[in-house]
Amino acid sequence: MERRMGRIVVAGAAAGLSAVAFQAVPALAAAGGTGHTVTQTVTQHGTWTETGDTDFCTGETISPTITGNSVMHVTWFPAGDEVWGTFTTEGTGSFVQPSTGLTYSGRVTVWGNFNVNEKNSNDTFTATFTLSAVDANGVTHLEVGHEVAHVAFNAVDPLDPVVSFDKMSVTCS
Repeated sequence: MERRMGRIVVAGAAAGLSAVAFQAVPALAAAGGTGHTVTQTVTQHGTWTETGDTDFCTGETISPTITGNSVMHVTWFPAGDEVWGTFTTEGTGSFVQPSTGLTYSGRVTVWGNFNVNEKNSNDTFTATFTLSAVDANGVTHLEVGHEVAHVAFNAVDPLDPVVSFDKMSVTCS
């Protein structure tokens, strides 16, 4: 099932996977034998706005602002075929819901990892968010969600996953 993911949940995932994958590129040129690993860690702090995202509860287009922290690690054998990495992004997010004018804000946490070698590979992703807004009558509205996604491949057919799932639950009130 294909879903358009709101970046308020996956903003850190995209940045994290890109940074981790980019960090793995120097593995081809790094010095050392196959018995030694190289590890890089990247941290970042800041605020960014994503455009063209989707509110999970209304389906409307939103532009969330995220303020957060990320830690990304990647480790590899310079003369080998193994690489693995992980990232965590956490922070606060806020957006204006177009149909109501309500400003939702709250916590966002995203985590992911990948492992690759000549025989198999896998990727796992989790995201959790809790956002709320209070209307003019004092009523609190909530958008709470959690997602877990995983995909694993083997060397027999590296284009056809042997395990794949994406489970998301969102509560809107």
